[in-house]
Amino acid sequence: MDEVTREIFGNISSSGQTLFYAMSAVSVLIFAARLGLRARRWLGGARGRHAMQWLAWGRWRHFLTHVFAQPRLLRAPSAGVSHLLIFWGFLVLFIGTILVAIEHHTPLSFFHGMFYLLFSLITDVFGILLIAGVCIAGYRRYVLRPPRSRTGGYGVALLLLGTLGGTGFLVEGLRMAYTGSHWFDWSPGGALVAALVKTGNPDPALIGAWHRGAWWFHATVASLFVALLPGGRMLHAIAASLNVFFVDPTRPKGALVTPFRLEDLESGATTATGPATATDLSSRQLLSLDACTECGLCELACPATAAGRPLSPKRVVTRLRDHLEQGGTAPARTPIEAIVSPEEAWSCTTCRACVDACPVSVQHIDFVLDIRRAVVTKSRIEPAMSATLDKLSTTGNPFGLPAAQRMAWTAELPAGVRVDEAREGGEFDLLFWVGCAGAFDARAQRISRAVATVLSRAGVRFAVLGAEERCTGDPARRLGEEGLFQQLARHNVATLGKYGVRTIVTACPHCFNTLKNEYSEFGGDYAVVHHSELIARLLAEERVQLEPQAAQYRLTYHDACYLGRHNDVYDAPRTALAAATGAPLLEMPRSRAQSLCCGAGGANAWFDLGLGTRINAMRYGDAVDTGAQVVATACPFCVTMFEEIADASAPDQRLEVSDIAEIVERASRR
Repeated sequence: MDEVTREIFGNISSSGQTLFYAMSAVSVLIFAARLGLRARRWLGGARGRHAMQWLAWGRWRHFLTHVFAQPRLLRAPSAGVSHLLIFWGFLVLFIGTILVAIEHHTPLSFFHGMFYLLFSLITDVFGILLIAGVCIAGYRRYVLRPPRSRTGGYGVALLLLGTLGGTGFLVEGLRMAYTGSHWFDWSPGGALVAALVKTGNPDPALIGAWHRGAWWFHATVASLFVALLPGGRMLHAIAASLNVFFVDPTRPKGALVTPFRLEDLESGATTATGPATATDLSSRQLLSLDACTECGLCELACPATAAGRPLSPKRVVTRLRDHLEQGGTAPARTPIEAIVSPEEAWSCTTCRACVDACPVSVQHIDFVLDIRRAVVTKSRIEPAMSATLDKLSTTGNPFGLPAAQRMAWTAELPAGVRVDEAREGGEFDLLFWVGCAGAFDARAQRISRAVATVLSRAGVRFAVLGAEERCTGDPARRLGEEGLFQQLARHNVATLGKYGVRTIVTACPHCFNTLKNEYSEFGGDYAVVHHSELIARLLAEERVQLEPQAAQYRLTYHDACYLGRHNDVYDAPRTALAAATGAPLLEMPRSRAQSLCCGAGGANAWFDLGLGTRINAMRYGDAVDTGAQVVATACPFCVTMFEEIADASAPDQRLEVSDIAEIVERASRR
């Protein structure tokens, strides 16, 4: 079998080979020049604050998973399968071409015997898969035409890829027919073409001429594809892989980028508070604009888009990209908020559904926050937003209430439950961060009392900051007032440091996320747990005695965005509910990572755009459809948003809305 091989450049003259190399060199030079110009744009953006960790395993794991397996694209099966077939088909054929070049231009010789037969079989199979993927993609895009796939510009790419695959089989089949190969079983695609060619019993010389013509046509299409690759819609084939690789694995999912340090702004070391124009975006953001495949999965996941608000995460990206494509002075002069409107930016709930759905790891929330910061910097925000920021600045909470009222929630605690305020030298196991809603909102105060009661019955020594607690700054940061956020963060870090706090529990996912993921950059390194996690642990340790009453519950659970998608806390709340009720959960179809936002995130709890359908009504409808009597959650803002809809609902659609702590507290023995 060692004699099984084929001649590389068989039937192609030496002058033809020279011409081929010249054509290939030109296409590679065009490729390099076009990619170099694009890379110059990427590298011209603002640089990140943190050093690149090239060898971080998290970076490589993310890259290998999302480039080679593409699990997010597969959430839309037809589009995902077609893209995966095209990707792997092209990749294997490209590797095959590299192996041919190595065989031809180096002393290495492996293109014979069983290796050659396996090479022929594998490349044929993946060539068939490539053509199948192109056909599926073409059918979807130009026949079915789903709304999210109606973006233009992909026809040329599909045509070139399909032509490459088809002419590859044509060349191989004509070669086999011309040379009389006997190894048809190892090249099924080529064998089929060879059999069709021979049905007319043409003259061998004519077959040779057909082979040369097909070979040159295939080589020309390949060269054209290489030259065109770093531009237009095909650019994402390069930019997407790079963007996936350059995602920072050390950045927590729930943490926003810090655009500046307040001390640098105060000292005059910097004057920039964020991008003012599209050209001011960071290098990674500019790269991600070109990485976007316009697949529309972000739109499908976005609650604001579903509610009819003016926001489309895809259009945010494509508008910025298309604006930069204009060239000239326009991109450098046009304010970023004139490209993507403030109404679009304020529509975002920062729920992270778009980021989680994006197959190429575009960070849509970063763009939204850049636009919000630009608007806030120019003091062009709505009165409700301005009032919230004023209250945060003057009173340290978005309710605008005196700090002295932060302990009012303790007035109706059950007998025997005691809440101590932290003091220097005091001994406590952990600090209970009550949060602004838990301290000032009448409904959320009931959640705070339930948490304190469960902790007390479990024998946990805890303390609170009382009047010294300030808002974590989450509403300020997500409204775009970065400076105010950092002021609040510095105050809280200093206060927590004064009492030597190391472990914090909170019932608010927004406080949880900020304390856990964003304070470390400002010197606040704590072990932060959500109350659902702590309660689940206490139940597992049998420190809380329960009397479950399953018959009283048909229960569904809503995953709060800042607890779930932002921090991957999914199991602890369900474990606690199962233990407290003894009843199985009636899961909503959109749950866990696919959960729909309640509408309060991104500081939306503090203003109402009055646009589109209410997001909380959409999510409440999901809960009603399960047939549950109770919708449980683990966020005071989710509770408020759902109760608002429940109170206005018909009696047969009115659900009880409870926090996990309240359900566990009711089931716990006194």
